[in-house]
Amino acid sequence: MRLFSLRERVQGRGLSASGKDRRNRKMAASAAFLAIAVAAGAQAGEDYVPGPQDTLKLRVYEWRPSAGTAFEWAPLTGDFVVSSAGNLSLPIIGSVPVAGKTLEQISETIGLRLQNEVGLQKRPSASVEISSYRPLFVTGLVANPGKYNYSPGLTVIQALSMAGGIGSTDASMISLQRDALSSRGEVRELEAERLGLIARQARVEAVLNGGSSVVFPQELLSRAKEPRFSKMMEEEQSLFETRQHSLMTEIDALDRAKVLANNQIDALKEKAVSLAKQIDLASKDLNSVNKLVSQGLTVSARQLGANQNVAELESRNLDVSLATLKTEQDLAKVDQDIADARNRYRVSALTEAAELRDRFASNTEKTKTARDQLKNLEVRAPSAMASLNEEKDPYSFLMTVNRVIDGSMQTLVVSDNDPVMPGDMIRVEQREEPMAVSTDVSSN
Repeated sequence: MRLFSLRERVQGRGLSASGKDRRNRKMAASAAFLAIAVAAGAQAGEDYVPGPQDTLKLRVYEWRPSAGTAFEWAPLTGDFVVSSAGNLSLPIIGSVPVAGKTLEQISETIGLRLQNEVGLQKRPSASVEISSYRPLFVTGLVANPGKYNYSPGLTVIQALSMAGGIGSTDASMISLQRDALSSRGEVRELEAERLGLIARQARVEAVLNGGSSVVFPQELLSRAKEPRFSKMMEEEQSLFETRQHSLMTEIDALDRAKVLANNQIDALKEKAVSLAKQIDLASKDLNSVNKLVSQGLTVSARQLGANQNVAELESRNLDVSLATLKTEQDLAKVDQDIADARNRYRVSALTEAAELRDRFASNTEKTKTARDQLKNLEVRAPSAMASLNEEKDPYSFLMTVNRVIDGSMQTLVVSDNDPVMPGDMIRVEQREEPMAVSTDVSSN
């Protein structure tokens, strides 16, 4: 069902409760109310159209010239209630439809029906006035919702006052208010925690995706002007950069060790080549000495020296080979250390991602519980909840009236000084606030 405001019906256009200047709103509201009050005053007076549950006071008289007196039709004099079908059930003349008729028209109808029913020469005079109006109803965020008697000229604020006002409470509701404040504080705390988790999630995703910086979602960027959240994003970006710098520093040190090991291997290989040449020359010299000794041309002492020289060169060559092997092992270990550093960084991010999933799930459940508690308190004690909002913008409350207009039920948006009609259902509600959408950490 569409919500029409009373101002829309007078001015032909709606006044938004948000997004417009309040001063313009008040000026427009004042102009609209003047027109509404005039129309409502006329309707509540001579042109008022009775409806179900209205009580009408009837007096029916007939002037009798022969006696020179006014004869009162006693059975038709008294208070009569309009039925739910819009009829008056009257003695003598039976059911009289009054729906859609003014008091003057009802008076004429009763006179004519009586004249025709009993065969009178002249139509009796019937006086019809409102004895009591049908009640109005107030529900929603008020202290005492229920049924109340209507009086002409009643406004929305007056009707709400009869119901105890918006958010009026007594001492017995302090405990409920305390619970509500606690639940609201918990919801705000959980919302801040959720946004913090979203910021952490953005950092973790940057690590897992190999990004160069953290890309925060729009939900956080839209609140970047708030110091709390801007600081939150700065801290996550700083943590990301610090860990990246630490990783790169460690890898750079290992890369330098790797370069040093490669240079050392190259030097050892060159030394091995040089030793191989020396061993070859020493071996040739040893062979020559052995021939001379076998021919008796030289002493054995020279042969011993040549053997020792060859043995020393081969020992040095073996040392170079062992050093080369050890350096190659060190080089392989450096490669492994680089891979371990990268894996350690990624494993840390994966572990944090798993923790975030659990934290998101817990946050979602706690938020749902806290919101359910608030809804339960709104149902149990709506006025206690409303009183917590008294210091907020009055436009945070939505006041509507259900009213039958031209035979159909319509819902009208009203403000404090708008007129109330008999049978109206006034409802006070808290304007809905958009709920944040929970975010999960995707598995990687």
